[in-house]
Amino acid sequence: MRIRHAVFAGLTAAALALLPATAFATEAPVEAPEKPKGTKFWVSPKSVEAGDTVTAQGRCVTPYGFSLVAPDEFKQVSDKSVKRAGGTDVKVTYRAQPGTKPGNYLFVLLCDTVEPSATVKVVPAAKKAPAEKQPAAKQVSKVPAGAPQTGGGPVDEPASAGWLIAGLAGAGAAGAGGVVLMRRRPAVRS
Repeated sequence: MRIRHAVFAGLTAAALALLPATAFATEAPVEAPEKPKGTKFWVSPKSVEAGDTVTAQGRCVTPYGFSLVAPDEFKQVSDKSVKRAGGTDVKVTYRAQPGTKPGNYLFVLLCDTVEPSATVKVVPAAKKAPAEKQPAAKQVSKVPAGAPQTGGGPVDEPASAGWLIAGLAGAGAAGAGGVVLMRRRPAVRS
C-alpha cells in the first residue's frame, strides 16, 4: 500500500515539474475563419501613377461566372480568380497604361444581378530629384583582432526543451526517493 503512495507522490511531483514546460507551449493552430458571405468588391491601391498596377478583388456569390469592366486606360496583367463553393474569389491585376491622364477611373464587377463598383485615382507622376552621389563610408570603424567571441551554447534548442528535461529529471528523482523511503524497513522493536 505504501509503495502505491510513493508512486503516486512521484507521479504528482513529475506533473508539477512539467507544469512550467506546458505553460510555455504554443497553442494549437486555429482553423481559418469562413470566407465572408455576400458579394463584395474593392480595388487596391486606391491611387496610382501611370505605369503602376492596381488589383481588383472581391467575392462574387453566384453559381455563374463574373465579368469585370475596366477602363480602356488599364490593361489586364493577370487573373488569379478562384472558383469556390457558392461563388468566385475575384483577384484581377491591371496596369495603368503609360500616358494615362490623371483623374478617377471606375471599375465595375458584373455578378449576376449585383454590380458593385470601385474607383481608382490616377495621380501625376512625382518628379524625382537626382540623387547626390556620396562616397561610400566604411562599415566598421575599428576592426576587431583575435578570435571571434561568438558566445556559447546550443542555439537551435527551444527553451521549453530545457524545462522538459529538468522536469523529467526531477520527477525521476522524486519517484526514486519515494520508493527508497517506502522500502526502508521499520526498526525492529524490542
